[in-house]
Amino acid sequence: MKKLLILLVVLVSTVIIGNGQVASVNSKVKEAEKSYGAGEYETALVKLNQAQKNAGKITPAILYWRILAQRALLPGVKDPAFYTNMKKFEALELLRENCGTYLKNYGKLALFGDQSNKVYQVQQSLKGYPVAKVEFDEIVHLQNAGNTNH
Repeated sequence: MKKLLILLVVLVSTVIIGNGQVASVNSKVKEAEKSYGAGEYETALVKLNQAQKNAGKITPAILYWRILAQRALLPGVKDPAFYTNMKKFEALELLRENCGTYLKNYGKLALFGDQSNKVYQVQQSLKGYPVAKVEFDEIVHLQNAGNTNH
């Protein structure tokens, strides 16, 4: 009887803790969504990282808002600011990877239809960007050569 009571207490505690974690994750995602809506994309990413840490994994909502914030932070393909350093290209690669992951894991699920369409649009918007590091380096080199000739 004592073992059964201990097991029951452990199970109830686990459920309570689990519900608390879900609420914490949802709260952080909502905060990230608000930050995104306010144009505070870096803050949104920080909150999404906190949500992922609390969840112990990436959820569809975390990945969706991360993709939108990453895209908002990415300079345009024609913007010289994109070609200022390798971190911009790494951010592009991460965004491409995140879009692929989202569409592979959630793209066919009706529940995520609108979000999947938005992620697909983000993915399509990346087509004009360099695909390989070599291509990125070449554009940087050409821009630097152009800058020294002026």
